[in-house]
Amino acid sequence: MLEVFHNHLDKALNLYTQGEFFNELKEAKNKYFSQTGKLDEDKDEFEARMNSFNDWYIFQHCQKDGSKVIEEYIRNNQLEEEISQALLNVNYSLFEFNRTSFSKQIFLKDILHDHKIHLKKDHPAVSLMEGDLFSGRVIKYQGEHFLLRGVCTLPQGVKSILKKQSKKVRKLNSFEEELKFLIQLEALKTKSMHYSHIDPAKIFIFP
Repeated sequence: MLEVFHNHLDKALNLYTQGEFFNELKEAKNKYFSQTGKLDEDKDEFEARMNSFNDWYIFQHCQKDGSKVIEEYIRNNQLEEEISQALLNVNYSLFEFNRTSFSKQIFLKDILHDHKIHLKKDHPAVSLMEGDLFSGRVIKYQGEHFLLRGVCTLPQGVKSILKKQSKKVRKLNSFEEELKFLIQLEALKTKSMHYSHIDPAKIFIFP
């Protein structure tokens, strides 16, 4: 099922990044990287960052008419209702890779929303280790959870800081504040990469 969702996202990217949408894509890239920090193409994490941008472009970026790419894609394509609802209700959050069971099922902790998630039993392997922190998106379909490609890993040394800040953001009960916090995490991750000689705890500081 994850492949089905990725196919839809790839199709949406193909449709809404070419022709009349090319300038929109350029503006979106400028906005995203001005918020999260620039990363050279030769850096190891560049591909991961582009996956994060692609997900942000599809799910969060507002086009000139105020709609999001995923909303327009669903309007213009005949998708099953359950698939449409899954795509419209993706959970963007801060997660911890909690553990992998003996049956190889992956368990995550949604730190920002304070609940646990288990990915589908036959979910493809992910390039994460137990204890890893990351921002990303989980999609739910027919009671099963799937992790999308756009994953931004974060330093384990700031786990307590991020848990504390997540609790503050959660209390605000604001989706917009959550988005600001998660984008800020990507920006701080970029900064920590540029200043790798500095303890991440001195970089991941929140007002």
